[in-house]
Amino acid sequence: MKLGYHASHEQFPPSDLLKLVQKAEEAGFEAVLSSDHFHPWSNKQGESGFAWSWLGAAMQATNLEFGVVNAPGQRYHPCK
Repeated sequence: MKLGYHASHEQFPPSDLLKLVQKAEEAGFEAVLSSDHFHPWSNKQGESGFAWSWLGAAMQATNLEFGVVNAPGQRYHPCK
């Protein structure tokens, strides 16, 4: 079993998320799962930076293993 941190692009700006995954590594986490976003679901989610660019920055800043969480294409919009 590996304990990982969920890098929630829905909740934090990309720069803060980068700091959080560095802290997660310092705390002993072994992996990160990143939300797969390029745009917020709604105006209430003011974050959701482009995940693929962020992953490049996070991978060069840590030694953690990374994965991506995404929803299948038929998933409904959460605000409807």
